[in-house]
Amino acid sequence: MDEDTIEVSRDGLARLQSAAEDFARAGIKLIASSVIADLRSQPANGIFGDVAARHLWDEYCWSLQEGPFDDNIGWDDVNLGSFSDAFDDVVRAVILSEVEKLPKHAQTFLSARAYEEDIDCDEEESLGSIWMDGIVSLVHDEVNTRASRRTLDLIGPDRGDVISYEVDGSGMVWSILSDRDEAMDLIANGCDALIDPKANLSELADELVDAFMASAAEDDEGAVFSIFLEHFENEVRMLVREKDVMPSLEDMRARLLDQLDG
Repeated sequence: MDEDTIEVSRDGLARLQSAAEDFARAGIKLIASSVIADLRSQPANGIFGDVAARHLWDEYCWSLQEGPFDDNIGWDDVNLGSFSDAFDDVVRAVILSEVEKLPKHAQTFLSARAYEEDIDCDEEESLGSIWMDGIVSLVHDEVNTRASRRTLDLIGPDRGDVISYEVDGSGMVWSILSDRDEAMDLIANGCDALIDPKANLSELADELVDAFMASAAEDDEGAVFSIFLEHFENEVRMLVREKDVMPSLEDMRARLLDQLDG
């Protein structure tokens, strides 16, 4: 019985290989993006006490850039390895979970790319097979490349000083407090709220409003305005807070997060 065969020209094979390579490159980037999104959805462990990590992704990037951290994790006679190894294990587990969801043809294309980059592989034996560890390593490299490119000064121990070089507010209150050299000190003290998209900016806004009201009350040349403030302080405070300070802080946060996570 004759077997059915399909003849493929050299040109056709070249196009097929090119398409598979394009698929693999795009697939690696997509999986890496999914892994990073997963890490961003997980809360920080808080193991770097002086780092304002907002999620596991921040901690992983800090560990990669500032490590390795070889302090052993464990208790009694149980040794779980170093912090850096533990982070790597977590990330590789997340990658494997994403890769296992892929259809077989996608796993095959990605495996072909992994075999292509492995100098020790036997091309004939690897043709058409699935190599999970190889795929995980490819995606892991992509995740690490992105992690290493991030600018993490805004969550580091010196973030209070760093933020003064990265932000510039707007509005009347910011202008007045900047002239009095008070704005940046207040922002530096509240920098953790600014870089956390889930944090409430109300406390920082109130501090800016308090400083503004104090500066207005100290204005000896504005006696009439001082009397006005005395009678309508609460109303003025609310107006300044909602119409001037909060929009400035929210815009400042958006620009900081764009720089940190972009």
